Amino acid sequence: MIAAPTATRADPVAALLRDWTTANGLCRGGSGDDPRTQAACERRDGLDRRLAAAGWCYGRPADTGAQRTWQPCGDGTRQPAQAGTETPQGAARRALLDVARGPAETGRGQPVQFVVHALNQVGPWAFLFARMQRPDGRPLPRAADDLDSNDYAALLRQDGNGWRVVDFAVGPTDVAWEGWDRRYGAPASVFAVR
Repeated sequence: MIAAPTATRADPVAALLRDWTTANGLCRGGSGDDPRTQAACERRDGLDRRLAAAGWCYGRPADTGAQRTWQPCGDGTRQPAQAGTETPQGAARRALLDVARGPAETGRGQPVQFVVHALNQVGPWAFLFARMQRPDGRPLPRAADDLDSNDYAALLRQDGNGWRVVDFAVGPTDVAWEGWDRRYGAPASVFAVR
């Protein structure tokens, strides 16, 4: 029999879930280079660990993207679905974004800034899902090209020479990264989009 998940008096689950939702929104909706965005991502990741310790999991391992929600999963011994997934911060984050920016700028023919929705790292693999915008924060025009969105997705891999883009999609309207885990041998958990 699985006992209902419990939370300590200091960490009531409802408050943790509320805080996580706020931090996740700030993490996903902010600029990738903004220290406030990085702080929100760090806060969200800390709340991930506290919710897991309280017996909550972020979706089931087979769930993807919007299918994932926080749900009770037992006594806190089961790890959340994103266990092992890190959100790079500081210099590591900047390095990933700079490498990922190359194909995006080539595809758009102009400089871009990312509003990061997901930046995940699992070992030598990283995944970025972001909205592209002008460096001044204004939207990129779409009428001049065949792009249906300003979204961007990139799968990166780290080797002895640093990060490199393995695959990318500029302007996708669907889950362009579907199957990248199987095609390139990347862990499925790196593609979590919250």
